[in-house]
Amino acid sequence: MKTHLALIAALSLSFTVLADMRNDAKNSLTLLNDTFNTEAAEHDVQGLLDLYSDTPVWIEQGKNATVGIEGPRALFEFVTANKGQVTHTIDHLFVSEDASLAVMIGSVEAKIESKGMDATGTYLFVLEPDDDDWEIVVDMWHQRAPKQSPQIIEQQRTE
Repeated sequence: MKTHLALIAALSLSFTVLADMRNDAKNSLTLLNDTFNTEAAEHDVQGLLDLYSDTPVWIEQGKNATVGIEGPRALFEFVTANKGQVTHTIDHLFVSEDASLAVMIGSVEAKIESKGMDATGTYLFVLEPDDDDWEIVVDMWHQRAPKQSPQIIEQQRTE
């Protein structure tokens, strides 16, 4: 009977520890998203790139997937050079039971007035812990087609 009680206590403690790890991970991941938004608002390319692993998988709409920091660097340099505004929100956050892997899915808004861009889309990050932080190891995003007013649609139809 004592063995059973000890086993139950150990399992209970294990579940509590795992739950705490997942909660800590979710808090860290929310902070990572906040940091992303801050770095984007400050047009800090290096700050954004510091959120990524050295060899992330970059999956951009309409292009082949690539491995390396060049994809994110090119996008962030374009956005910051044009004083773009980019914000991410978290719609879904999944953390593995042992907090060794996470998936973040959310909405992105990107506006670059100088380029006439006002876009919305979806992003998906796969993240792994790195020391006391998390890093993006996969970044996939999709830009939705812009909504157009009936006047613009009619103008395009008659041109």
